[in-house]
Amino acid sequence: MPVRRILTIDKYEKLLRSKSQPVKQINKEIKALIRDIKDTISDPSIPANGLAAPQIGILKRVFGVRLGYVDEDSDETLSPPLIFINPEIIEEQPEVVRDFEGCLSIPGMMGNTDRKLKIKVRYTDEKGKRVVQDFEGWDARVVQHELDHLNGILYLDRLESKADLYVWVRDDKGELEAVPYLDVIRDAATPTEDTSGSKLRLPGVKTRSQAK
Repeated sequence: MPVRRILTIDKYEKLLRSKSQPVKQINKEIKALIRDIKDTISDPSIPANGLAAPQIGILKRVFGVRLGYVDEDSDETLSPPLIFINPEIIEEQPEVVRDFEGCLSIPGMMGNTDRKLKIKVRYTDEKGKRVVQDFEGWDARVVQHELDHLNGILYLDRLESKADLYVWVRDDKGELEAVPYLDVIRDAATPTEDTSGSKLRLPGVKTRSQAK
């Protein structure tokens, strides 16, 4: 199956903030969706740790993740994508850890969020088997991130404040560095334009403190 185009918040925010529907049976449509998710995650041009069905325009409760953190400069082999169907967290430890998150649907940005350190998840695998599995650390973070997508939640919604958000920009040497979002909007005297000439719009950010 083809590698799918990933929807981004600038054009598809309404869809990305919609809740996905449960999968009733693993039919031909769902099998095709699973193949598309796996093929898209596995594409070497896409830096994906995970991908949820809504990110390719399908509001079904399915996502795939790569388990085990691998640094982009490492020679370690990435794990094959693991598929989750109708996942739910059935147990979580109170301890949380703060770390960075990025999202293919929010390109050019990253943020620091709090996530549960340990979770237990019940899901159906791609062969239709019911699975209960524990996840910890980075794996728990990735699973929680993708599960949020199925509920119409983006990591932007989990920021404590806009001070936790960063924008990737290139320095004088052409290397990417993370610059605080607040610094970017403060220093932007004029709208930034991309190479095609269209205005680059930074998404509106509703943080957890603003949502209370």
